[in-house]
Amino acid sequence: MLFKIDKYIIRAFIPTFVLCMFAICGIYIVVDAIQKLDDFIEMGSKAFSLSAHYYALMVPVFVAQLFPAITLIAVSLVLVRFAKNNEILAMQVAGINLYRVLLPIFILSVLMSFLAVTNQELLIPRLAEGLVKVEQSTFEEEEKNNILIEDSENRILLRVWTLNVIEGRLESVYVIGKHGNGKKKFTLSAKEGKWMDDNRWLLLNVVRHNYDDSGKWIAPAEQIDEYFLETTLTPEQLSKVDINSTLKSFKELRELCKKEPENPRYSVMFHSRVAYPLTNFVLLFLGIPFVIGFERMSRNIFLRVGISILICCAFFVLSYVCINLGNMGILHPLLAAWLPVVIFGCLGLFLFDGMRI
Repeated sequence: MLFKIDKYIIRAFIPTFVLCMFAICGIYIVVDAIQKLDDFIEMGSKAFSLSAHYYALMVPVFVAQLFPAITLIAVSLVLVRFAKNNEILAMQVAGINLYRVLLPIFILSVLMSFLAVTNQELLIPRLAEGLVKVEQSTFEEEEKNNILIEDSENRILLRVWTLNVIEGRLESVYVIGKHGNGKKKFTLSAKEGKWMDDNRWLLLNVVRHNYDDSGKWIAPAEQIDEYFLETTLTPEQLSKVDINSTLKSFKELRELCKKEPENPRYSVMFHSRVAYPLTNFVLLFLGIPFVIGFERMSRNIFLRVGISILICCAFFVLSYVCINLGNMGILHPLLAAWLPVVIFGCLGLFLFDGMRI
């Protein structure tokens, strides 16, 4: 049953959230458009229609990436307004504690988190293929990054960090060859490679590991200066980059983890996707106490809002560092995804419990 106080808070929060979503996404689009200004100028008369199509597809991606920040900013604006008008004080004088005031906001956040997950798992994967096609046809770049492609004819899986499309040159190449039973036959790690005139890839500074029919490693590893890779994959095929893994659904990420278990990046992304819904609540637990719970710390409410934003930025910095350490294999994927959530979640709960109610 909704009480008048709940309806009042909901009516204040929802329009603020929608306004923040449009404002932040608008800023994001403007910044991105400025970075792509040269491309738009080259399009001429088609610039407006192509850019409108591109950013229409990108809006759900922006919302998915920025959802926790949008929620925190919207909640902070609503609470700042309540605090400036002494409405929170009036509620407390009427016998309503601060946790009860915040209850409808958290319930709405739960519902919106479900919508964010639905957006990430259902809408974005459907738009992903069209988005990649637009990016490739409209913002074609000299280099392609993070390519994963399978050559079923030769039973190999090829992963390339960087492909120079014009020069036909590869950097940081990793190849998995498979037996007929699907087990690993060999792996190749090469610092670089290049496309030869005889339509073959020449890999340089290669380390090869061989495996038996059961997938067990056969020692020792081989150091090879030059290695010709037998594959039907050409630079043109490699340049058709697979759909960005960040646009894939939870199920598709799980399949990628199974397909390439040696690649920590997909495991990190998989666990990060699991932890993603909790990020919204971690930021709320961190931010709300500074906005309205610690008046003794400073009477300047905007200073407290600034401190809450700085702490939330620290959360994102730690998340970025952990994910990169996980991608490099230094940190276990599970820790890389969950460590920031656990550390700042505990800090947020401690701060939230210490508020003056």
